[in-house]
Amino acid sequence: MWTDPGKLRRVSLVCLLLTLWVSQATGYFELQLISVENPNGQLLNGDCCDAEKSAAEGHCGADECDTYFRVCLKEYQTEVTTNGPCTYGSETTKVIGGNTFQFKGGQKTGQNRNNDAGKITIPFQFSWPRAYTVIVEAWDRDNGTHNDELLIERSIYKGMINPGEDKQPVEYKSSVASIEYTIRVRCDEHYYGSKCNKVCRPRDDYFGHYVCDQFGNRDCMEGWTGPDCKIAICKQGCSPSHGTCNSPGECKCNYGWQGPLCDECLPYPGCVHGTCTEPWQCTCEKNWGGLLCDKDLNYCGTNRPCKNGGTCMNTEPDEYNCACPDGYSGKNCEIAEHACVSNPCANGGTCHEVPSGFECHCPAGWSGPTCAKDTDECASSPCAQGGTCIDMENGFECLCPPQWTGKTCQIDVNECAGKPCLNAYSCKNLIGGYHCACFRGWVGQNCDVNMNSCHGQCQNGGTCKDVSRGYQCVCQPGFVGRHCEVQRNRCSSSPCKNGGRCHALLDGFMCECLQGFTGNTCEVQNDPCSPNPCQNKAQCHGRSGDFYCSCPDDYEGKTCSELKDHCKTNHCQGNAASGPKVWHISSNVCGPHGRCISLPAGNFSCSCDPGFTSTYCHENINDCASSPCKNGGTCIDGINSFKCFCPDGWNGSLCDVDVNECSRDPCQNGGRCVDLLNDFYCNCVDNWKGKTCHSRESQCDSTTCSNGGTCYDHGDSFLCSCPSGWGGSTCNTAKNSTCDSGPCENGGTCVGGGDTFTCICKDGWKGPTCAQNVDDCNPHPCYNGGLCVDGINWFRCECAPGFAGPDCRINIDECQSSPCADGSTCIDEINGYRCVCPPGHTGPRCQDFIGLGKSCRHAGLQFPHGSRWEEECNSCQCVNGNVRCSKVRCGRRPCILPRVQPPPPDSNPPSCPGGHECVEHQFLTCFSPPCRQWGVCSTPDPPTPLHTRCEPNSGYLDNSCAHITLIFKKDKVPQGTTVENICSELRYLPVTRTLAEERALLILCDLSYSTSDAVEVAMDGRSKDGDCGLIQKAAGAITGALSKRHNSSVILAVMEVKVEMLVECPPVGYLVPVLCVVFSVLWIFCIVVCVWWTRKRKKERERASRSEETTVNNQLEPLRSNNKDNRDKDIQYECKKLMSPSDRSCDGAEGEEDGEREAEDDQERAPQRCSGAPSFWISGFNRHCWNQEEVSFWLVFISCLQTSAW
Repeated sequence: MWTDPGKLRRVSLVCLLLTLWVSQATGYFELQLISVENPNGQLLNGDCCDAEKSAAEGHCGADECDTYFRVCLKEYQTEVTTNGPCTYGSETTKVIGGNTFQFKGGQKTGQNRNNDAGKITIPFQFSWPRAYTVIVEAWDRDNGTHNDELLIERSIYKGMINPGEDKQPVEYKSSVASIEYTIRVRCDEHYYGSKCNKVCRPRDDYFGHYVCDQFGNRDCMEGWTGPDCKIAICKQGCSPSHGTCNSPGECKCNYGWQGPLCDECLPYPGCVHGTCTEPWQCTCEKNWGGLLCDKDLNYCGTNRPCKNGGTCMNTEPDEYNCACPDGYSGKNCEIAEHACVSNPCANGGTCHEVPSGFECHCPAGWSGPTCAKDTDECASSPCAQGGTCIDMENGFECLCPPQWTGKTCQIDVNECAGKPCLNAYSCKNLIGGYHCACFRGWVGQNCDVNMNSCHGQCQNGGTCKDVSRGYQCVCQPGFVGRHCEVQRNRCSSSPCKNGGRCHALLDGFMCECLQGFTGNTCEVQNDPCSPNPCQNKAQCHGRSGDFYCSCPDDYEGKTCSELKDHCKTNHCQGNAASGPKVWHISSNVCGPHGRCISLPAGNFSCSCDPGFTSTYCHENINDCASSPCKNGGTCIDGINSFKCFCPDGWNGSLCDVDVNECSRDPCQNGGRCVDLLNDFYCNCVDNWKGKTCHSRESQCDSTTCSNGGTCYDHGDSFLCSCPSGWGGSTCNTAKNSTCDSGPCENGGTCVGGGDTFTCICKDGWKGPTCAQNVDDCNPHPCYNGGLCVDGINWFRCECAPGFAGPDCRINIDECQSSPCADGSTCIDEINGYRCVCPPGHTGPRCQDFIGLGKSCRHAGLQFPHGSRWEEECNSCQCVNGNVRCSKVRCGRRPCILPRVQPPPPDSNPPSCPGGHECVEHQFLTCFSPPCRQWGVCSTPDPPTPLHTRCEPNSGYLDNSCAHITLIFKKDKVPQGTTVENICSELRYLPVTRTLAEERALLILCDLSYSTSDAVEVAMDGRSKDGDCGLIQKAAGAITGALSKRHNSSVILAVMEVKVEMLVECPPVGYLVPVLCVVFSVLWIFCIVVCVWWTRKRKKERERASRSEETTVNNQLEPLRSNNKDNRDKDIQYECKKLMSPSDRSCDGAEGEEDGEREAEDDQERAPQRCSGAPSFWISGFNRHCWNQEEVSFWLVFISCLQTSAW
């Protein structure tokens, strides 16, 4: 039967199908061989295994049998047929032994031990029927005979067994051989029950969050509930009506609610001084009003703006009037009128009225605005010689030392007038003192000490000693002199420099130096920057006695030693339990399992809760990676923990405790219980049936076979006939799995059943096949115009300029680097800062000193010299009484009419400045409908009509006109945006006012006629000289500003910018005039040189002519009478010499013949007319003879003229 190739292929196909079937088994029938004994090495028919003789004829020889086994498992049969089909399965081994061999403990004795030696496993895919029949056959494979398969022995065993770990021993003996083996049945993973037909797979995904108990029942994980464990248990206290959750312990607020428990309503966006009871309300607090509760209804009480005793009256929100007393006026009663009426000048000062109020001309000795400050005449230290100055009204008085007198202690006192000298010849007055000329034997300043006596000679504790010539005083430390009368005061010479204070010591002095100086005498000026006290590579700047560190962006403090605290302007939590202080930012970028940590420069990192990892703490650490559960237990990963769900029959935290199922005495009617692994077996008596020996009826009922299967009763067992597509003992297993093709992408898990499948996606993916990336940027998590970058189960915010942090909620404090100069105040703004300068300073950083100047009065307000302010879309500055403003035509500002419904919460409704109201306008163009009822702010004076050819969609271009087309991404433009809103955004750009500091700049907008979703902008920057540089600079600057990140949603929606303007400016008409002037100067210069040269040569020839006439022979005298005729002949002669014979023609000559006749005479006269270098005749110059140098000069001159003319 095995030699037919067709049959062989069919058998191979059946084997392949059985292999696939085995891979989907619900349980296993396991037979373990213990021993095989065939001592004679014979077959069942009595023949020897490896000899062609009968065993009855004698011993079979030394050659043993080549034994292998076939196992056939079938339904329980009362009368067993050995040749029928193996209904439950079969298995054939290879040759595993000879005549006799044993397997002990699952291992073969001897060499080549194997863990699975002797084990025969038959998988099944049906509910285990408990009753079975097994046929075990031992065969001999002998290649030396024609029969390849020879039966040695056959063992038939039938019985009942429940799935478990316990094994049933079977021992078979015959006259030929004996076989001993064990049998047991085990359920596959995730299958439970006495028939291995109850499926329970632990899962933690979209379709459920549960584990399986020992009986295969679902047990919900902590934090989940519901029949399928799919409903999350929210955070305790979470509002059931305003909060939801997708994961246990969460509390996600519905739209319009906030707070940890979602029980706090969100007020209207922009609500300043208001509260709410329902979302989007703005109920104003006391003394506040307006749509956003930002209008101060009690401006007078809050700000007290009226000065000089003025009475304040609230007129409308954020508006007030001051009732000024007599003599004062202005918005805040700050202007004094007839200020001198109240005699403000004290101490005899004279009052003079000025435009800003009054000025006091103070008498001598008084100063200050009202002459109330006494002038300190002692400030100039008028008292000399150590006198003490006492300031008095309009004067001073000096208290002089005893040696000096006078108004300023500069007159020496005559001490000798008081006769201070005793025992002296005379007293001599000195400057600042006196001198006594003592008698012999007397000493001392007043000659009152007898030098020959020790009594009373030594002063200040000095000890007197007699010596051979008188006495000697031994002075105490700190005193010197003959009588120890002089205290050694080293400070008398003022040794301390640079203002240092001297302290006298017993043996010297000590200088107490001012800050910034050091040394014994304070002679060394300290360099506070040496060594550099600034840390973190900061630059040190020295000041008078101090230093200042220019800190990098990430540090602050006196020495730049502290990291900038980005949480200063945010609600953060600090943690300093151990190590450096860490600030945790309230942000959702790290998800529900992490905290955001602030880092330098607005950066961040995520500190994950225990059990989570990855950059954004979105990955749960797999605590089951080490497979801690034993005996087939299923490990369920938790948060920083795991839990073992044990298979039936095992218990304990690691599934290492066996459960005794017989402890409940389940067997009835006298049945004996046998404990199995996760099951029990009842040995029934008296023909009782059933699992617990409780029934005498049929094995089949309506619930035996599933999915439409038909049950057949076989007495002690049953058989299910399954419909197409289903298999297994109870038809509970689908044969065709739709998951075989792997339809789930991106790591999704496929769950198949019949003809359908479901994909369980990993976090970050969605869709039927997990092919769609979940948009983590929806709803938009980034604040302040930040751009959200979506990742796989994470997102990142790219912040607009001026903001930082994980979700762009941190406003970068540009003032932390102290950019403003000394004495100025820095005010932080978005993506910048503003310096409030002290008087006399100006500039962006108050770095320019402009001195003190006049203040400016503008629009009824007083502005100090050098101050800056904004006026609509322009910026203004006060410079010494003059107001300079940029020249942008702002137009009328768009606003929303009061009667219209409030705008949506995502918009920032524009309002009019104080004193203006929103009025209707008929010609506003809607760009992103639906547009609400827009208006414009009122103005006290009607706007000046504009007359310009530079209009949108006109196509007109010149030196001062440019066209910019803004193409928008329409879905990003806020609804209700008009063209006028877009134009107003451009006019209010900071770069626009910078461009219009010198010349006016006009910006007009309209819908583009040629491009969809676009607005065309016309810019007119006309200048007096027609220079096109301004408009080119303006167009480039505004285009560059649009390319940067903005906080305006309208500007952020710009997708493309097109610019039209003249490529090249017309050349300026300076070249032709300059060339004309240069050529004219060259002509004049050439003419002057020519005249000078001609006159010079003429004079030289005249002198030469006179000298020749005085030395010539008298024979030439008769010729002088004919001088004129001779000169004419000379001219003709020179012409003939210069010209060729064919070209000779001279003025006054009649022809060639006359020339020939006179040639001889001309030859005689030629040396007299032109002597020296060779000479030439030039036509047109009749009366002059030219030498070679002159001809060369004139040729060069003519070439010069031709070049100039060209």
